[in-house]
Amino acid sequence: MEAYPIQLRMGENLRGGSFSYTHYQAVLVRVSVDGVEGWGEAMTRFDPDATALLVRYLARGLMGMEFEEIRQPWDRSWKELRIRGHTRGTDVEALSGIEIALYDALGKIMRKPIGSLFSSSPARKVPVFAGSLFSSRGPLGDQVEEAISQGLAGAKVKIGFGASEDKRTLESVRRKWPKGLLVGDANGAYDVRGAAKACDAFADLNLAWFEEPVLSDDIEGYVELKGSPVKIGAGESWFVNDFRLPIEQKLVGVIEPSVSRCGGLGVQIDVARRAAKLGISFSPMVGMNSVLSLAASIHAASVCQSVGVEYNPFPNPLQSELGEGLGKPSKGTMEVPKKPGLGITVDRRFVKAHSR
Repeated sequence: MEAYPIQLRMGENLRGGSFSYTHYQAVLVRVSVDGVEGWGEAMTRFDPDATALLVRYLARGLMGMEFEEIRQPWDRSWKELRIRGHTRGTDVEALSGIEIALYDALGKIMRKPIGSLFSSSPARKVPVFAGSLFSSRGPLGDQVEEAISQGLAGAKVKIGFGASEDKRTLESVRRKWPKGLLVGDANGAYDVRGAAKACDAFADLNLAWFEEPVLSDDIEGYVELKGSPVKIGAGESWFVNDFRLPIEQKLVGVIEPSVSRCGGLGVQIDVARRAAKLGISFSPMVGMNSVLSLAASIHAASVCQSVGVEYNPFPNPLQSELGEGLGKPSKGTMEVPKKPGLGITVDRRFVKAHSR
């Protein structure tokens, strides 16, 4: 098992209500199972080197392990983390990357796409929308036109700058794209009082959902927002057991686990299936991650009915240059990769050139 921390400087500074991006970054995980290579991605937002160290730490307990199911090495690592109370955050992001890589290898060994490991009849196509539009990138109208030109079904827009400004931002996108799926994503920028005010302000915009109106760990805030005039979405910053209470209490209308953060494909698909039983929609979060997370999320959406997978229509070398195997959006959908595993052929030259 190997970990490759990658960080690439953007040519822009993208700003949301609670963060800014200046780099594309990820930790790529490569495993060899019975001599078959698999690749995964561990999300990282602060320091790729730190996440890579945790991948290597967990690898020590797995090297040489014999197993029949991916759940066995996952359980071994999970127990190691639980003993020390490390059941959220960077540790689980590292485990997520390992698990995705193991599934990629298993799919290749069995000569099946990953979706076929979870379902006898995965969908051939899944809906996709643009994620994300940033006011700091430039005119939103131009970004909408780019998303439309690439065949996407709608767009996620970064907000979180106050209810009045956010409403103007969302209104400008709605005017430009009256029939497009529209998501407002605050990334936890509001407190519960401000979020409630924003919900009221957005009531006439026909939002598909309002994502992370309050911080991900503010469960009391989500309780207070239950029954708001707009559908609430969350989950990109939740890990393994974090999903249980919000699903059971139906605190959200859309659940949004990130495959490279939440614990991996097994967790993401289990969360989506449990949510579906209670009428909660599923939209896997991809964000600024690589083609590996995108492919894994598309496979998950193919076995769990999804309202849409987030697809970045703007330049991101981690999506466009790291590997080949994905098609292009068309009429609001993308075809699910048919090749074994994730269906992505990783460019080792790119990895070598950009790993730290």
